[in-house]
Formats: sequence, structure tokens, C-alpha cells
Amino acid sequence: MAKKNFNAEELNEPTGPMNSAAKEDALVWAGAPPVKHLSKLQPKVKRQVLAKKKKAEKSSKKQDRKISNNLIRNIEK
Repeated sequence: MAKKNFNAEELNEPTGPMNSAAKEDALVWAGAPPVKHLSKLQPKVKRQVLAKKKKAEKSSKKQDRKISNNLIRNIEK
């Protein structure tokens, strides 16, 4: 695997997971109709949407941590 070195000036502070985007993605992945509040969904569909949303948030956090660790290891000093 190739390593890439980064300058400290090029790095920006990473942002956290985007909850609204995760919610919209979860609605699409679960095949649910687009709603403003999840309380308007049927209980079974709501559970599926919440599980998919949680999975997307966790995946986003893991990806952010992985990128941050790779950047920290490869910063030129």
C-alpha cells in the first residue's frame, strides 16, 4: 500500500456524522416513504430505519477515525 505524506497546513478539522443525511439515507435504504418525523412511520418500519441510521452514523465515525489516524501517521514534520 502506498503511503502519502501530508503537510500540517493542508489539514482541516474533520466534521462528525451528518444526522439529517443519515436519516434520509436510512429512509431510502429501508424503502420507507419520506417523512419529516419518524414517529409517523409504522413501528416495524421505524425500527428498520433507526437501525440503518445508527449503522450509517457508526460507519461514518469509523471512517473519520481511520482517516484521522492515517493523516496523523503521515504528517510531514
